[in-house]
Amino acid sequence: MVKKILILSCTGGYGHAAAATTIEQLLGSAYECCTFYPINELRILGVPSGESFYNFLLAKNFIHLTNIVAGSIAPSLILSREEKAIEIIRRKIAQEKPDLVISVIPFLNYPASEAARLEELPFLIVTTDNDLSNWVYSLDKCRHPRFKITIGCDLPSTRSLLLKSCIPEEYIETIGLPLRTQFLNVTHKAKLRSQHEIPQDEKVVLLMMGGAGSDLAYRYARLIASLPLNVRLLACTGRNTSLAAHMRNLTVAPGNSLDVIPFTHQIHELMALSDLIITKPGPGTITEAMALKVPLLIDCIGPSLFWEKANIDLVLSYGIGARVTSFADLEMLMKSYLYDSEVREKNSRAFQAIPANQFAARLAPLISELRTYPENKFQSIF
Repeated sequence: MVKKILILSCTGGYGHAAAATTIEQLLGSAYECCTFYPINELRILGVPSGESFYNFLLAKNFIHLTNIVAGSIAPSLILSREEKAIEIIRRKIAQEKPDLVISVIPFLNYPASEAARLEELPFLIVTTDNDLSNWVYSLDKCRHPRFKITIGCDLPSTRSLLLKSCIPEEYIETIGLPLRTQFLNVTHKAKLRSQHEIPQDEKVVLLMMGGAGSDLAYRYARLIASLPLNVRLLACTGRNTSLAAHMRNLTVAPGNSLDVIPFTHQIHELMALSDLIITKPGPGTITEAMALKVPLLIDCIGPSLFWEKANIDLVLSYGIGARVTSFADLEMLMKSYLYDSEVREKNSRAFQAIPANQFAARLAPLISELRTYPENKFQSIF
């Protein structure tokens, strides 16, 4: 009999939805997966949670306001509704009758753990960030005895933060952040370039500013297109059709070319055939770039989301990229990462030293371990 898993996800920032899809793809036919969005059901005075507003702020690059909303307003409102959240998730559990609950979202993990505990179901948190500040709210109250949490790597902002939140050491599994299945077996770079009709010796730069297609991408594209770098710029615009239209009108310097890329399911191929990625410090793109061994220039010109600063530190500590703190520095950085053989060799060695992402290999065994925990031991150990 096929077992069923209830995945708790959200639409804020798109990374959580991608993680839910990745889990479903990795588990294949062994489990039936049902994805539920509890934050959409959690209304405050009748008002929806506002994840579309959060995505609007990201698209407009309103980082200061986003930090206020995510750091103060949202937690206060959501945490004041913990009992309601438990009720919502328990009701969904009763409806779907799953064998296990997985959460890939922040803020609601204590209510999710309580709902699973009360329904006597094992519980797994799959984190999608390298700073778990938004994930540990009220987790010090967690009483679930059949519970695990996966993290990308051991950092003060991951394992250490969980330990401070009274999560036992043995409940923490370092297996890497969720990596989409398309990135597990990517076609060789030379073959991909042939398929996309890109010369093998052409320098390719991929510009990605988030799934919402941030307006900041336009400023980067305009500058890169004007620089005498002899590069092909692949500028991703996501679902932002207005941004794409403006980019197509950019003036391109001799020797350069510009391809505007709307939302695509082939992003893994575009990343794999690129020589350099310029991006926001989002954990998903950085995890994927590490898997494909493509160096990164991380946008730090303006403020960053507070929970994404750990991603910048990770890139710098691994030695696989640099920060862009000023548009005036962009040309120098791009020349260095594209044409300096010493820098490119150093990057290559740095990628070889990074531990391989084990999420795909470890997910199913971890779920099996949780599901086979003796039923008669369903008692709190806290």
